[in-house]
Amino acid sequence: MIPFKIGFTPSGLGRVEFRADVMTADRMSLRSILFKLDTASDFTTLSLTDLKRLGYTQEQLQECKIFEGSASTGGGDLELRYIENVSIKFEDREIQNARVFFAPKTKLRSLFGCDILKYFNFSVDYDNGSLMLSKASKSPALSQGETPIQIYSINLNKGF
Repeated sequence: MIPFKIGFTPSGLGRVEFRADVMTADRMSLRSILFKLDTASDFTTLSLTDLKRLGYTQEQLQECKIFEGSASTGGGDLELRYIENVSIKFEDREIQNARVFFAPKTKLRSLFGCDILKYFNFSVDYDNGSLMLSKASKSPALSQGETPIQIYSINLNKGF
């Protein structure tokens, strides 16, 4: 169970936000990134602000791999780049081998998208402010070139 807060958009719609720790293969870990749960997003993203907090420079971000597929928002098409082998830890779960995306020329928030959500059965309990994730019994279909992520239960007494 992941505690979350309900934020509100300018139009008054509720959104689910929760905190998770992130660690990349070549960087120090970063505690407490605020992710927005986005079931309409195909991708899990990190904001440029969070990437800079992880220690990435603008030059390093420009060297990251370019996503060859298509991605768009209500504002149009996006150029996406990605970082591989990322770990995301929240409550008693750790996701390893994840790929996180970012848009070097567009302001995006840190989003928890369907590329990771597809590995889980999940429900949102608004009354108690919790997000329940349980590992799906079947492995999801993967897109071309996608590496499956790994999900582990972790000892809460240990950090990264």
